[in-house]
Amino acid sequence: MMNTAERTLAALRALSGADAWKLLELRSERHERYFIGRVPETARAVSKTDCDVSVYVDSGEGGSRTRGECAVKIADGASDAEIAGALSRAVATAAGMRNPWFPLAEPSAAAPVLPPNPFEGVDPAISLEGLRAALYRHDGEGGASINSLELFLSRTATRVVNSSGVDVSWTAWSGHCEFVVNAGEGRAQVELWTERAFAVPDHEGLAALARARLAAARDRLAAVPTPDCGGLPLVLAGELAGEIFAYYKANLSAQAAYEKRAAFALGDDSGGPGDGDRLELEAVGSLPHAALGAPYDADGFPLGSARCIEDGRVTRLVAPLKYARYLGLEPTGSLRLFRLAGGRAGAAELRSRDHIEVVDFSDFFVDPTGGDFGGEIRLAYLVRNGRRVAVTGGSVTGTVPANRGRVRLSAETEAKALGVSPVACLLPVVTVSKAT
Repeated sequence: MMNTAERTLAALRALSGADAWKLLELRSERHERYFIGRVPETARAVSKTDCDVSVYVDSGEGGSRTRGECAVKIADGASDAEIAGALSRAVATAAGMRNPWFPLAEPSAAAPVLPPNPFEGVDPAISLEGLRAALYRHDGEGGASINSLELFLSRTATRVVNSSGVDVSWTAWSGHCEFVVNAGEGRAQVELWTERAFAVPDHEGLAALARARLAAARDRLAAVPTPDCGGLPLVLAGELAGEIFAYYKANLSAQAAYEKRAAFALGDDSGGPGDGDRLELEAVGSLPHAALGAPYDADGFPLGSARCIEDGRVTRLVAPLKYARYLGLEPTGSLRLFRLAGGRAGAAELRSRDHIEVVDFSDFFVDPTGGDFGGEIRLAYLVRNGRRVAVTGGSVTGTVPANRGRVRLSAETEAKALGVSPVACLLPVVTVSKAT
């Protein structure tokens, strides 16, 4: 008996009224583990299949040609009548739309593949135990401990089929952990929450992450209220720095440019006047460590890489087929990851001057459109006159545009959730409010 995707494909191939169509099937198996302290609480496995369909109806000719589009989700296990009804309604909706025409992906000789993943072929229970052991390796050091842990490991098989003849598929792994570390007792007890995404069993990296968070919890116990830090630059490291860097990637989007909300245009200087580091940024489809990597995008377009910023100048935009057509650009597909080159100085040099480095916010945000960033300080290190003190309270606010041309990047780079980028960055134009 055919599964839902195969029956939907059969219905699409017989569908009248549609000029084109695309089917995206996602079949995932997720394994979950929950721990309180070191005690396992819950273990479960969840399987899910999503079948997303887009139908297209064209109108007009030549330069006035339009393409209506409607996307629908076909429920797993839907009957043939339910599938036919959903597709018929989608055609009727698409027929009433008049967007500028754009093409679908065509079959390509390019056949990118993801690198072999160490999770493949291993019993997920064994993989999860290895991840758990890594995260608990330093548990209890200095009196700090892991209060709770949630572990997730998923294997997702993706298939993209369209009416132009594309039929591609691939399998990818993604992992995620969330844990809370505690230090102290009673009313003086502090908690720090952490999450991390990964795609390979990086046991050493996860052990180091947990150890750093245990140390941060101990430092939070001894932290003093954040004093007046007027004029001091802000240092961010790790995933916090990665969120700042993601602003640049988000503004290299052809869709953002078409919708007139991008901070950069082709030819722009991404930095501007100042003594900061000139950016070198490459958008890429996959990286060995990154859970968002894929050999094709959701259109079935093969992914490679694109050098988007060279010596600070914007030379290319990330352009999926639709927006490449609208702007007359060479398509890149939806490249979701990036490599950002390091700067001139090492991380130690960036930290050698007076500064405040925040390592834990209650809620850190970076607006991908305007570039505003900020958050309340849970733990930071204030460095003045060679003295380093843990502080807490107060907040940080700023904007990436105010720092353009002045951001300093560490020479060292590391793997982060959205790619490879400098370990740390220094932002000189920020406002740090003292604790009240």
